[in-house]
Amino acid sequence: MKEVTEQSMTDYLNVVDLFSGPGGLSRGFEDAKNHNFKFKTVVANDINKYAGETYKENHKGTEFILGSISEEETKKKIISAVKKSTGKSTVDLVIGGPPCKGFSFANKMTRDMDNPMNHLMFHYLEMVKRLNPSAFVMENVPGIIAMEKGNVIKGLIEKFKELGYKNTDYMFLNAADYGAPQFRKRAFVVGSKSKIPIETPKQTHGSAEDLKKDPSLLPHVTLIDAIDDLPAIRTGSTTSRSDEYLEKLNPFQMQMRKKSSGVKDHVITKNSPLIIERIKTVPPGGNWEDIPRKLMQVDGKYKKIEQAHSMIYKRLLKNEPAITITNFRKGMMIHPTQNRLFSVREAARVQTFPDDYVFKGGLSAKQQQVADAVPVMLAKKVSESVLKHLHQEIKIASV
Repeated sequence: MKEVTEQSMTDYLNVVDLFSGPGGLSRGFEDAKNHNFKFKTVVANDINKYAGETYKENHKGTEFILGSISEEETKKKIISAVKKSTGKSTVDLVIGGPPCKGFSFANKMTRDMDNPMNHLMFHYLEMVKRLNPSAFVMENVPGIIAMEKGNVIKGLIEKFKELGYKNTDYMFLNAADYGAPQFRKRAFVVGSKSKIPIETPKQTHGSAEDLKKDPSLLPHVTLIDAIDDLPAIRTGSTTSRSDEYLEKLNPFQMQMRKKSSGVKDHVITKNSPLIIERIKTVPPGGNWEDIPRKLMQVDGKYKKIEQAHSMIYKRLLKNEPAITITNFRKGMMIHPTQNRLFSVREAARVQTFPDDYVFKGGLSAKQQQVADAVPVMLAKKVSESVLKHLHQEIKIASV
């Protein structure tokens, strides 16, 4: 009798990932499993060529379409690739995160529908209409919920309901509450053609106060627990002397290192002696305000420093989850105990990309890709809820 392998028993539900970036959302969705059901990303799309290279390197079985989804040619290529891959013109699930520049609280002046970046979500809506999936997940920054006094999120939900996604609603989740070492709040608009709601993922981690209320929760993963097995980078250097892990190993580190033989992308931007001197003056949890003005405003620079964002020259705290990882080079995000900036691998750890995940492009491109991504662990939790829902629907339909 022929041996039945786990691979042959797995039923794959096909996925299209729009605005995929380097693939954090795809990776999280592919990591989930419910009984013998798993998600398989058949087609992905993004406009950024370096993100595309990263995606293709880490998702070998996925057809990647480079181009703007606002262009009809790109839409047709995606649909054609779906037909080629599946033999059908539809998929089980469409996921993706339209760029959030217009919705981010860091862009208060453009947080309305006059911002052309916001129109990209309507192209996502159009692709959902054309591909007609059983369900969809649209990820975005939390600012979308408050945008135009809540009318944008209400309008989006109504649009999806008009397409037949009767149970459309949104989830407001914090990555730290699901095992990521980072306070990163995200909004997920989710829906399927069922009247039964898609359940919000159950919180798994929490603060000390949360644990008092619910002892079943695990403590938040702290930043130092996430990164202190990575080799040190000496002040003034751009990379560590070794690519070998330190001895320390906890459950989070074990999960990140599972398929990796060594430390990759543990690199930082080269900084001048002046920047290093500034960094040395910033205490744990501090920022540019702790740097002497004469040191900040050398040669007439930072003339309007009082208007700077609080994240500039922010030194992270080691004994709690990191603050939201944005562009950690431009923001000059500082390591909690070493006098240097945050490395690509450290940021990837905070975003819960496993250590075997390879990033393509130059240093700046890698930094931007990691900063823009969806935390893999958070994506997995959302995926588990959607997969459970679709599995139930499949069982109902088969009765």
